[in-house]
Amino acid sequence: MTSRSRDKRQVGSDRDREERPGSFGQRRPRRSLDEEVVALRERGQSYSAVAAALGIKRAVNAQEAFVRAMRSLSDPDSKALRARELGRLDQLEARIRSRDANEPVKMARHLDALAALRDSMG
Repeated sequence: MTSRSRDKRQVGSDRDREERPGSFGQRRPRRSLDEEVVALRERGQSYSAVAAALGIKRAVNAQEAFVRAMRSLSDPDSKALRARELGRLDQLEARIRSRDANEPVKMARHLDALAALRDSMG
């Protein structure tokens, strides 16, 4: 391997690291990330979409960030954010019940997951 090809490989990996959100080269402070999760969620994004947009591994991690952000707010702001999120979860429940009406096992699984989301809200 020539020194030139070694240099290209190193430059490429640095560039890749800089361009990927949430990658090692561009770590965001937790508070900032949590606030970004809330902003995207408030715009109607699912936790899966939020995770993908912010480079978070899993939707559950995005949801945990949302809960952290909610708990860090003042009491009135936290209550308002919680109420809006519970409203979104109510809408999701209605969609699940409609969409999965003919598949009771699938509906039960989705409603159990939804109940866990509600429970995590405190």
